[in-house]
Amino acid sequence: MVTKVTRSPGADSSGIYRRPRLVLKLKRVEDLPTVLAKTKSYPTPVRMVGADYSQTRCVGGDGGTTVDTDALDKILEFGETTVRAQAGVRVGTLVRALAERGLELPLTPEMGQISLGAVALTTLPQASYGAGVAQLCTCVTELKLITPQGRQMTVTERQRDLMRVLRSSFGLLGVVHEVVLRVQPLTPVKIDYQVLSLRDFSGRFGSIVTAPGALRLHISPFNDRITVERRTLDESASLSRSGIWQIRNSVMRNVLPAFGSTVGSVLAAPGLRAVMQKALRATLDRSVRGVAMYAHEWMRDLPSESWKARHTYSLWAFPQGNFPKVLAEYFRFCKSYYKEHKYRCNVVSGASRLHKDRGSLFSASYSGPMFTLEPSSTGDAGWDDFLIDFNEFASTLGGTPTFNQTRALQPEHVAKAFGERLKLFRALRQRTDPLNRLRNSYFAHLLG
Repeated sequence: MVTKVTRSPGADSSGIYRRPRLVLKLKRVEDLPTVLAKTKSYPTPVRMVGADYSQTRCVGGDGGTTVDTDALDKILEFGETTVRAQAGVRVGTLVRALAERGLELPLTPEMGQISLGAVALTTLPQASYGAGVAQLCTCVTELKLITPQGRQMTVTERQRDLMRVLRSSFGLLGVVHEVVLRVQPLTPVKIDYQVLSLRDFSGRFGSIVTAPGALRLHISPFNDRITVERRTLDESASLSRSGIWQIRNSVMRNVLPAFGSTVGSVLAAPGLRAVMQKALRATLDRSVRGVAMYAHEWMRDLPSESWKARHTYSLWAFPQGNFPKVLAEYFRFCKSYYKEHKYRCNVVSGASRLHKDRGSLFSASYSGPMFTLEPSSTGDAGWDDFLIDFNEFASTLGGTPTFNQTRALQPEHVAKAFGERLKLFRALRQRTDPLNRLRNSYFAHLLG
């Protein structure tokens, strides 16, 4: 039926311990009801795992059963407006297969290792082009899942409220094994950029956010520099890929992931870290001049073994109207923290503009347009302590976290950010899974 693999406790690239008692290599979808029904053979909690690139313990095993979905790797059907695939398919594999047919997802992430199971059930905010779609799960139009009691269930967009809850349920309401996603014709993306100081960014913020296109920011607090990367859909654009863009891709795919695993430990001195950051920053600043390309071309595949990536981050989202103030406070926070603790993030911080998206209950932009703020690191000494203080900073300024990308999250942060939505989900989860078959200690701590 399934292959049992016993494993001693181990950590992923972020130092996050999963600690399952059993790891199952699932061979067939038909075996899932048995796994859920046999509590003695397959101890609680049962958690599904794809590429294992979450930044938190949302798939933590806690002495239970972790189910590896790698074998569920089939793209089942290509249509004109949708694509159907199994939960273990990697989004990079899907996106490239769609491109061969002249199609693409409404949003394309930069990391190709994410499994479609994670796409369907987690909040994965992306730089968005317009209202309604600002996270990957909103592209999902149908889910096939097994309930905690072992029953097969199919949910479509016609069941709008249930779909909204499932799209950010993190496997707590059922085990998804098949996904249908919306697709659209492949369209070139024109990429432009501006390099601004914090003062200039704040002064031009109104025009920056009202101009069309998706926005991605690369932020250097200690250099007082914000690179604004604008991505605009342009059917008439002629594809062009400058040589420096190819270097940028190489840096993002190879140098940045390798930074932590090969040379990061050597760069202990802040001065040496600053040199590396400056080199990466210069590459980014020069890379996006007169470029037009397809979205799948900017996707990068990190190592298949997550522990080799050595690239970690944490994400909070803030209301768009307050973002210049938040960014100014973040610059001050980083400088003050370094002055007191002699620690600063050794990878450039990122940010994305999210349009309003109510496609999932825990959408980061559920109430209106937002900007994310994403401190990044190779997981060097001091990173975990930095995040504890950063979370307090972010929560105080009215930030919204995610359960899979916001590290060191606490129950009070969750309650403040989600309020009544949290209460609604908690009540539904308790009715759906009263025996807590799918709930691990991470979600027990945050959701109750």
